[in-house]
Amino acid sequence: MVSGVLPAPAGKQIGLVGDTHFNAVWTASVVRALGAEGVDVVVQLGDFGWWPQKGFAKYVSTAAAVAGVTVCFLDGNHENHEHLRFHTSFRNPKGGPADPVEMYPSLWYLPRGCGWEWHGVRFRALGGAYSIDHGVRTPGYDLFPAEEAPTPADAQRAIDGGPADVLLCHDYPALGYELRGRNLPEADARASAQVQSLLATVAEAIRPKLVVHGHWHHAYTIERNGTTVVGLDCDGTDQAVVLLDLDTLQTKEWSLPSPASRG
Repeated sequence: MVSGVLPAPAGKQIGLVGDTHFNAVWTASVVRALGAEGVDVVVQLGDFGWWPQKGFAKYVSTAAAVAGVTVCFLDGNHENHEHLRFHTSFRNPKGGPADPVEMYPSLWYLPRGCGWEWHGVRFRALGGAYSIDHGVRTPGYDLFPAEEAPTPADAQRAIDGGPADVLLCHDYPALGYELRGRNLPEADARASAQVQSLLATVAEAIRPKLVVHGHWHHAYTIERNGTTVVGLDCDGTDQAVVLLDLDTLQTKEWSLPSPASRG
């Protein structure tokens, strides 16, 4: 499951970005600023904004190509999964279900179970989550419940790739803690817990040293049984991006420079 085509970073540092929610201006600004600092690979962790009617993906592709940055993204729960699957098949008709796909220039999709290696660090991706905000969304427009959550087959693909050093996902694995501050209806809490349990099964099988996720728009770091779990905030916040050192697997906070400092 190691890709021979996914571009590798030139250096030993990559950017990891939380939910971008098709926020084109903010996302492009992050890509440009990271590129200006010499970070040439960025991985976004789901709720990217794959909605074809928005034109967001092409906008990010153009910004990334100009900045000399490769942007990779996982799927979240709020992508148009049907169109994402169609476009993946169109771009890579002979590829397997876990093969990375270049969707547009400098923009790569990392399907559920995708595995690759950068500078000796083994990565695994497993996107998807349950939508706790389904009550305020419209099915078929900004809600796609049939395909939003990872399945046992997705999890098995991730496990079949063998041990990994870093697990990148949209939701977080249930490793003996709960995020505070959200009182969910029982049915939503149960559905979310099922996804988190599935991710925990993957984490226990592949034994990553580091897990990084988005989805909950909550920045935190916690240690559990030798695994560091890092949660990222979302677009427009100061805790939505971290830099990952590929030598140490340590993350460092990064904030978008102010307009004055960029100018």
